[in-house]
Amino acid sequence: MRTADDLRRRWLDELPKVMTRPGMWAACGREMETVARTLLGNLCFLDERDQEYKDVREELRRYGQVGVQGPFDTRFGTEHSCVDEVASVFAEHFHRLGYLAVDRTLDVPEWGELISQVRDRFDGRDVRRGEVEAAYGRPSLVIGKRVLCYASAGSDGWVFFDCFAESQAAYVPGVGHYEHSADEDPLVRDVRIPAGDFESGLILTLYGKVLRWGPGWWIHHPQAGASPTT
Repeated sequence: MRTADDLRRRWLDELPKVMTRPGMWAACGREMETVARTLLGNLCFLDERDQEYKDVREELRRYGQVGVQGPFDTRFGTEHSCVDEVASVFAEHFHRLGYLAVDRTLDVPEWGELISQVRDRFDGRDVRRGEVEAAYGRPSLVIGKRVLCYASAGSDGWVFFDCFAESQAAYVPGVGHYEHSADEDPLVRDVRIPAGDFESGLILTLYGKVLRWGPGWWIHHPQAGASPTT
């Protein structure tokens, strides 16, 4: 019969795998939220941290009544799985409560450089994953091979870079079939920074604007500072 300590060790051993490879535990954002909420709730229950778990639940209310996946579905459509994005939201809470270790945290100068430049560097611009890592170094955590997480060493929160690689099919001459491939250095779709609500903290790259509003996005959603003539 498993004791409480056995269960705790098992869940803590499983947690890094759930956070880095969430697609193995969930097929959609809603399933990922159920998995993460259950795991966090179980750990907090065993450690008698009921109030801290209630605080997390209260903070997650800002994502809306349909759950954490709601804003992602609204902005980018339900056909794009947001499993990794939902996992990233919970990863920050697991780390803050001491359950999840990360590879590095950004000190005050590193965090200040990132947060002060991120809007000018990414808003309405096409940037690849490799450029993010070249500018800010190794991520604190990578989720699903496409969400880069940078954690502050203090209490400032996390910054997330959501990359998105569309699968492309190309005909192979002489073989008689199509082969699918994905960009090994995908574009960043959006950046999420600490803010009071989801929309205020969402920075869309040029690619992200096209994914959200289509190629004519600039007509109804012009860049800040665009002239009436433009």
